[in-house]
Amino acid sequence: MRGGSVFRFLLASVLLYGAMAQASIEIPLDPTQPPASLAPARTDEKTQTPVLQAILLGAQGSRAVINGQTLRVGDEYADGRVLAIYPQTVLIERKGKRELLRLAKSVIQPSR
Repeated sequence: MRGGSVFRFLLASVLLYGAMAQASIEIPLDPTQPPASLAPARTDEKTQTPVLQAILLGAQGSRAVINGQTLRVGDEYADGRVLAIYPQTVLIERKGKRELLRLAKSVIQPSR
């Protein structure tokens, strides 16, 4: 009987410790995100520098992915408008000025 009492005491202690530890630890909502203290400061979408992430060429027309938004020629985003989509670049108009966004140079080079 004495061994059973010790076991129950240890089990109760472990459960109590676990409950106390869980109450004092804040579990982040998304474990893949960095802690809030290390996360970059959010910027207003209207002042964000446009970044060309992808160009999609298809039978229904070309699309460009700029700052996570899929856009066609004539579409507006934040503070700009897409004027033309080419195989490696996109021409946009932003704050009255035209800018040419380029895709990053490919890491993989085709063989000769």
